[in-house]
Amino acid sequence: MQIKTPRLLLRPVNYRDVPALVALLNDPLVSQYNDYGTQLTQQEVRAMLQADLDDFYEGYGGRFAIEHEGVFIGTIGLYDCDVKAKHIHLGIELEPKFWHQGLASEVLSAALNVLDKLVPGCKVSRVIGKVHQANIACQRLLGRSGFQQVGSGSVCVFELYTSQLPVVSRSRAAS
Repeated sequence: MQIKTPRLLLRPVNYRDVPALVALLNDPLVSQYNDYGTQLTQQEVRAMLQADLDDFYEGYGGRFAIEHEGVFIGTIGLYDCDVKAKHIHLGIELEPKFWHQGLASEVLSAALNVLDKLVPGCKVSRVIGKVHQANIACQRLLGRSGFQQVGSGSVCVFELYTSQLPVVSRSRAAS
């Protein structure tokens, strides 16, 4: 499955992405906002990817590579699917040199508009984003994307009910 936007390609991660993902997650500008810790090894990231791939093939989420002009620049993850509560968590990592260009907004919009294809095993009615309190840009991104802040503290919690998503053409999504 691939999803194309005007500037990006979204596809399931694969093991060829491990070196780029290790570099991304260990970048101090990125790691300050995530809960993976610092200095992740290739072995640790391969294990994360295996879990993400398992979730993807089972239809309950996964991590999707973001490519710009054919180059890996980040990921968007859908994880911790709760089938009974019908919710899933969302995470985005983007290389800092691509920040403030509207790319995270573009990929988030694309992913939300094909959520049923990305997580067919989880009839999602609510998407949850947890954001480090210092990550103001990500908080703004979620707010502009229709998420409502429902919790604050060291981690700010945002949620979006899928019934609030606009109906858009799904013609850009390809299997």
